[in-house]
Amino acid sequence: MTFATLIGIVVPILSSMLTGISFVVLALQVIRYLDSWQGPLIFNVFNTLGNFALTALWVIFAFRMRAGRNWARTTLAILAGIWLLYGLFGISQMLIMVDFQLGALISQPGALIASVELLMVLVAMPVFLALVFLKPSNQYFKAASSHRPEQPGGPGARP
Repeated sequence: MTFATLIGIVVPILSSMLTGISFVVLALQVIRYLDSWQGPLIFNVFNTLGNFALTALWVIFAFRMRAGRNWARTTLAILAGIWLLYGLFGISQMLIMVDFQLGALISQPGALIASVELLMVLVAMPVFLALVFLKPSNQYFKAASSHRPEQPGGPGARP
C-alpha cells in the first residue's frame, strides 16, 4: 500500500512539473514563431492550470486512500484508467504526427518533455492499478473499514 500511495503522490506531481516545463517551452516557441499566438497560449494556460488542479485532487485522494478509504481507491482507479487511455492516445498521436520518426520527436524540446511524461504514465498507472487491487491492499481496506466507528444513525444508534 505504501508504494501505491507513493506512486499516487509522486507521479502526478512529476507530471505537473513536466507539464509546467512543457508549457514554458511551448509558450516561448509559440510567441516566437506564430503571428497569432494568443489562442494557443490561452489554451495551454487553461490546460496547465487544469493539470495542476487535477494533481492536487489526485494527491488528496491518495492520502484518503492511505487512510483506508475505499471510495478514494475506487476514484483513483477510475482516474488511473482514464489517465492511462489518455497516455496511450497522446503517445500514438505524437508518433503519428512525426510519422514514427523518433529523431523528429526527440529534436523538439516540448515534444520530448511530453513524451517523457506520457511514458511515465504508461508505466506508473498499470503498476498503481495492480498494487491497489492486490490481496494485501484488499486486506488493508477491509481492516481499515472494520476499525472505523459507526456513523451516527447507523445500526445500534439511539432513537
